[in-house]
This record gives sequence, structure tokens and C-alpha cells, in this order.
Amino acid sequence: MRKVIYIFLAIIFVSSISVNAQMKLKVPGETERLTTFGNHNLETNLKLELPPELSTPGSMEFNRGLFLLGLLADVTFPIGSDFSNFAGTGFSGHVLLAYMLSHSLMVTLSGGYISFGSKDFGVGQSFSQSFTHSQIPILLGLNYLFNMKGAFRAYLGLALGLYLLKDSYESSYTLFGETQTEEGSTSTSKFGVAPRLGFFFMAGAILLNMELTYSYIFGETSGGSNLQHLAVLAGVMFALGR
Repeated sequence: MRKVIYIFLAIIFVSSISVNAQMKLKVPGETERLTTFGNHNLETNLKLELPPELSTPGSMEFNRGLFLLGLLADVTFPIGSDFSNFAGTGFSGHVLLAYMLSHSLMVTLSGGYISFGSKDFGVGQSFSQSFTHSQIPILLGLNYLFNMKGAFRAYLGLALGLYLLKDSYESSYTLFGETQTEEGSTSTSKFGVAPRLGFFFMAGAILLNMELTYSYIFGETSGGSNLQHLAVLAGVMFALGR
């Protein structure tokens, strides 16, 4: 009987040692899982999402109430036989003030000066005439900015306003061996519209701007048609009050 009791107690003792050994082997695994879980929570808490205003410049958003000041230059091509007959390719500079009405709507006010190339005409060696044409557009416009991620924002827009036009000429003719010169100019103002397509690109604190503008000026010229031209613009804009 004692042998049975001794054997039973030995079995219990060996079993308890085995259970304790298994528990000790499992503790490092549980600890590792707890450590991993803690690290994961720490990494999750440290991943803060910055608002658009505090993110990188390339992803900066156009916020409501933002003012922008821009400087642009362009190359302008006359359209139509009447206009292109007395005006060559033009070059210009513009100043633009913009205000964000919302995340996607921008209102603009711009003024510029466009100087077109001169055209020369002559009849033999006795008569020659040179024409020059210039414009000062003062336009109020509205752009719709497409909702695009990142630094690139394309837009469609329409501007309308007043075009101050100036035509100058210089004529010279030779009569009885003497050359006479005559100069003159005329100025007028006409109403026009200018649909446009372009894009903005954020480059640090500078906003790069590229645009294609078609201008249609109402009021017939001496040739019987309205003035039309196509301009390719490029420039930079800066945020005000940031």
C-alpha cells in the first residue's frame, strides 16, 4: 500500500514539474506579443495627419479667402486675315490679382500691355507705310479649379472687360526727289471676352502658372471683322497675407 502511495505522489510531483516547465517556455512568447502590440499602438499614435495648411508645399491647398498676386508674360498671335494684315506677333506683360472664393473658384482682376509687331507696306520706291498696334486689356475673370491631388491644379476660366486699342502709322513718300514723312495714331476702347485654359503648379512658396487664352474683341475693324488673338502665357504667383 505504501508503495502505491509513493508511486502516486511521485507521479504528481513529476507532473507539476512538467507543467511549470511548459509555463516558463510560454512566457517569452506572451511577452513578445505584448511588446509588439505596445509598439504597434505607439506607432499608430505617432502617425499624425497634418492638415493641408501644414503639409508639404507641393500638396498645399487653395483655401477660401486666399489672395494671390501674379506676374505673367505671353506671346500673342493675331487671328484672321484682317488683323494679321496690319499686326504681327505680339509680346506682353500682365499683373494679376486673384482671390479664392472657395476651394475651387478663383476670381481674378488683371491688367496688361500687348505690343504687336509692325507691318510694312510699300509701292515701289516712292511710297512706304508702317502700321503698329497695341492693346491694354483690363479684365475681370473667374476660374474653376479642378479637384486634383498634389501640386498640380488645372482650371477653366472666362474673363471679360475693356480693351484699350491704339493704332499707329508712319507713311513716307518721295515726290520730285523729296521725301515726305507723315505720322498719326488713333485710340479707341472696345469690349471683349477671353475664355482660357491653364494650370497651376506649387513650387515651394511660388505658384507657377501656364495658360492659353483666346480673346475676342467686339467692334469691327476697317476690314470689317472683329479682332481676335490667341495668347500663350507663363508666370508666377505669390500668396499674400500668409
